[in-house]
Amino acid sequence: MSLRVSLVLVIAACWIAIGASIVVKQLGQTERADQPPFFFTLSPDDLRHISISSEENSTSWHFREDERRWYFDDEKDVPTNLYRWGGITQLLGGPRSQRELKKTIDDPALYGLDNPKLSITVRLRDDRELTVEMGNLTPDGGAHYASQSGYEELYTVDYSWGDVMLRLVDELPYPEWFYTMDPNEATEILLFEGNEVTSGYGFDEDVGEWVVCDLPASAAPCAGTTPADAEVLMDYLTHFGNPIIDGAEVLNLNDPADYEPYGVGRDAPYVHIRREVEVRELLTEVYRTSMIIGDVTPDGNNRYAVANETQDIIRVDKDWADKMLAMFELQQ
Repeated sequence: MSLRVSLVLVIAACWIAIGASIVVKQLGQTERADQPPFFFTLSPDDLRHISISSEENSTSWHFREDERRWYFDDEKDVPTNLYRWGGITQLLGGPRSQRELKKTIDDPALYGLDNPKLSITVRLRDDRELTVEMGNLTPDGGAHYASQSGYEELYTVDYSWGDVMLRLVDELPYPEWFYTMDPNEATEILLFEGNEVTSGYGFDEDVGEWVVCDLPASAAPCAGTTPADAEVLMDYLTHFGNPIIDGAEVLNLNDPADYEPYGVGRDAPYVHIRREVEVRELLTEVYRTSMIIGDVTPDGNNRYAVANETQDIIRVDKDWADKMLAMFELQQ
């Protein structure tokens, strides 16, 4: 093969490569252009405050930089549930719209935007605020009509994005220790001291009454033959089911020794409630609600506690906690 032929082949190969790269680039640009636009694109790390309002409820949260955790605005020192909150800031960082319907919203009422179903406002670290409002579902039910404050365009946003946001305000993402409990669901009360069961009460379904349990308990709920004072127990369960929580003291403890300075180590007074919840006919689920009660806080207003086996130490009202402790002195 002559040198001239070789040069011609090399030049031809170069032009083919350049042409292929142009085609690939153009295809990539076309694919990106065909993707739905964003209302906005934000770094989740820039979010500092989130507020969400539905037709019935409204809630807001703030970010504590020193702890890298999100907290409720309306509750003192109550963080969000990490499991429920996971991924929320990513979703809020860029709510992808399905498509732009109109450059200008002619009549907000036609799309439910005169009285939005959902309004979401985020504030950034530089104090800028952005608001997305969501109206009615589209006729096919696959999206919500939506708009962004400061802009006139009408968009649609996938219904699933709106459903996630709506659930945040209708089913608040509280931590597991921020609980309430229906006393009528309880079927067993066990009181522990020194890591041993010191007394127990079980609901005997066969006779429909509470009994003092024979210890050590051999079944759940525990059983016995001595009737218990049902009125006292129901009062106790009602009290237990409505804790007065002042907020979190310390979060995410891993070492058992870290609990000891707060008086909530393994030997502390511990209340265990077994609950049975009928999910549907012939299906009952069993839950357990618990509280370890520790020392009085330095201000004398609260006691330290650990609820529902979490790794967080919380503060509960001292009078509320003292009534829980009084049960340990009750003799049947």
